[in-house]
Amino acid sequence: MKSLKQNSIKIPDPLILALLLTLLTMMLAFSLGSNSAPGLEGVTDVIIWWNQGIWDLLSFTMQMVLILLLGYMLALSTVFGRLSTALTSLAKNPLAAAITVSVTAVILGLLNWGLALVFGAVFVRKIAIQAVKNGNTINYPLLGAAAYTSMMVWHGGLSGSAPLSMASSAHFLIEKTGIIGLSETIFSPMNLLTTLSLLIILPLATWFLARNSINSIPALNLDQNELSQEKDSQQTYSRVTLLSFFGFLLLAGYILRIIISDKTSNFGLNEINIILLALVLIFHPSVKQLSEAAQTAASSTVGIMLQFPIYAGIMGLMNHSGLLSVMTQWFINISTPETFSVYAFFSASLVNLFVPSGGGQWAVQGPMIIDSALALGVPPPKAVMALAYGDQLTNMLQPFWALPLLAITGLKAGQILKYAVIYMLIGFAVFTFFLAIM
Repeated sequence: MKSLKQNSIKIPDPLILALLLTLLTMMLAFSLGSNSAPGLEGVTDVIIWWNQGIWDLLSFTMQMVLILLLGYMLALSTVFGRLSTALTSLAKNPLAAAITVSVTAVILGLLNWGLALVFGAVFVRKIAIQAVKNGNTINYPLLGAAAYTSMMVWHGGLSGSAPLSMASSAHFLIEKTGIIGLSETIFSPMNLLTTLSLLIILPLATWFLARNSINSIPALNLDQNELSQEKDSQQTYSRVTLLSFFGFLLLAGYILRIIISDKTSNFGLNEINIILLALVLIFHPSVKQLSEAAQTAASSTVGIMLQFPIYAGIMGLMNHSGLLSVMTQWFINISTPETFSVYAFFSASLVNLFVPSGGGQWAVQGPMIIDSALALGVPPPKAVMALAYGDQLTNMLQPFWALPLLAITGLKAGQILKYAVIYMLIGFAVFTFFLAIM
């Protein structure tokens, strides 16, 4: 397979967007903030407030780094490599390939977005290699777009930044909402119905697109390893090593803690990362294999590490200047309890184009959404999901998280965009419908 180490994510554009958003927030904080003094004193205040907020999300930042890093590493394990190879056998024709990719993308996207993104890219490339070997035709860009739909469902799944953050015992909005369990967000009737609808409609749409598309043999630059039959080391997985032993021990410890603890166990970001870390140790039982996977996956976390302090600074600016209260009141003025969730969804869809990280967007926009919901009497769990839906929807237009998929498959952003827009319109209809009626 083509080396994944060339998959280093370049971040200048999102970083510049974050800095420009910071500058805009500074100007708004100075001109509209209720706590801003006039003149030079106000400028000084703005700079100090921004500086104070920079490190407010260090714990959250590390949680998000790990959820991406560990999910990415899982996708690179031999276990998931074998799974993608096995699934390739189902893709015997263009229609079967499209449906298999679509269903797999949605299911894995609900489990972990890092895992789904990389696994989907590897899976699609294997299908393309099989097509080249057998002289079969497929719609390669459609398969790439179908794999990318994992990023349109992830925030309503088990790696969703906003719902998992609110389920954690020390999240940054706990004084306003307390702990919001996953039963009220990810496992709520609204989200379960929304998810089920997408699991049915997206593969159907993919089938329709595949049925009416023009297919061709993919133009791939294949190395010798990709042309030859993949061979995995059976010995590596037939014995328990020190790493896998501690992986099982970590899982056992987590289960024992739940059983023995007298307190109600929260299932948030830390718990998800414990499980992911245990699985990484189990599925990468050799130190060499683990190190190689970590080095490959680490480049994907650079954007989070550099941008989250900037988003924390924006959050600090909004809080200390009083701008958060001003914007919250504006949002309240244009909303009613019936329309708020849809408006929050629309606004989150727009903000995601400028803040392409679900966790970063939650840090910046979450406080305003929660304050507005509380003021209007809208249940905070529904407000959380409205933001989550908006954040994930416009990933279909936002190329930032598509970079790993494009690097692995060799596809261009423009090739998958025409299909991604169709998926986005479907998602828009589904999310709006359930937010409006439930």
